[in-house]
Amino acid sequence: MLKNDIELFVEKFSENLPRSLERIYGLLDRIDNPQNSIKNVIHIAGTNGKGSVLSYIKSCLLMDKQKVNAFTSPHLIKITERILIDNKSVDDEVFVRTFDSLLAKLNQEEIVFFEFMTACALFLFNQNKADWNLFEVGMGGKYDATNTLPMKDLAVITPISYDHENYLGDDIFQITKEKLGITSNKIPTVIGKQSDRVKEFILKNFLSNQDNRFVFDMDWTMTKKKEFYYYEDNEESIRINNQFMYGEHQKMNAATSIASLRFLNKLNKINLSKDIIEKGISNTHWRGRLERIDCKNNLVELWVDSCHNPSGSNAVATEISKMNFKEKRKTKLIFSLKKGKKINDFIAPFVDVCSEISYVEGNKAHYSYNEITEKISNMNIKIRNIKNLDKSLIYKEDSPSRILICGSMQLVGKAISIF
Repeated sequence: MLKNDIELFVEKFSENLPRSLERIYGLLDRIDNPQNSIKNVIHIAGTNGKGSVLSYIKSCLLMDKQKVNAFTSPHLIKITERILIDNKSVDDEVFVRTFDSLLAKLNQEEIVFFEFMTACALFLFNQNKADWNLFEVGMGGKYDATNTLPMKDLAVITPISYDHENYLGDDIFQITKEKLGITSNKIPTVIGKQSDRVKEFILKNFLSNQDNRFVFDMDWTMTKKKEFYYYEDNEESIRINNQFMYGEHQKMNAATSIASLRFLNKLNKINLSKDIIEKGISNTHWRGRLERIDCKNNLVELWVDSCHNPSGSNAVATEISKMNFKEKRKTKLIFSLKKGKKINDFIAPFVDVCSEISYVEGNKAHYSYNEITEKISNMNIKIRNIKNLDKSLIYKEDSPSRILICGSMQLVGKAISIF
């Protein structure tokens, strides 16, 4: 019922409204401010890896028999994927009933779709209590709708780089300031791997309280011993082993998640053993993150990934290059990209990795094929136009090949759904 429905929901809301929390606070006030009653909160911001870090944390908490609610975005196939109640997507009927109820409370006032979805999640989480409530920031941090949460047990900052420049600007320090808007010296905060200048800026301007921060390469790190990766701090070494989450960037996401749980342990907020954490990490499966899809063609390795910005595409291109080094195959890229993204910087890491690049037009929020070709006219590369992604594109491959589909969650979700 709710598959491929995003446009039907989004069209009910306004776009390009000023970045502010006033609209969602107004709606929350009309539903008795559920955010004020939600406790045991882990709030995750950053440019890349937020959803993966949330997924690793969730898996470890579930391994410890904890009840977990989670709010993530965007979704792959169904809009209800965004709101997990006791680790299950909210029931279709419950979601529609909540959606309609809150929509009526708006009194036709303007609000952004993500703000409204956040209000739905807060309302449902307050009705369905959990041991832990995990929230992934949608964009930025300070003015993100999830930042209406007044009580946070932990803030997590994943790697910060460039994305959403049309909203957040192109100054990395301004972007960092926006992301750090979810936390303060009073909130325990884990800092994932950052560039030196970003880390220095964070520590100097935001997190001076050493007792309330847990920082990569200062308080914890990740090491590689032979073929295995390990999270390490002054007291513990925890092996990172997962057969579902490919790539060194996912090892770092796992390490950031372990750091989050270890810091909560140090603060006596939880008590997770090394064994529970290792089992939780090994069992984590987050769809659409450098995931291999069984495409029913033995000649084809089909991969999908949700990367949609330059740092993400660089990480994925690096992993595809490693695959090609181990086993050379004809490599193809099929992608789509939302408007506002830096197409040249996104595509550049794939130019020397993929022998063929194709573009699939998405909905009106995505670039058209003509816009793409115009923007990359100075790169001296050819991009084919694919009108529609379907199985025949994969089935017709008659030689060993490796195909990556990425750039848009909508496109990745479609690839997953058709196989």
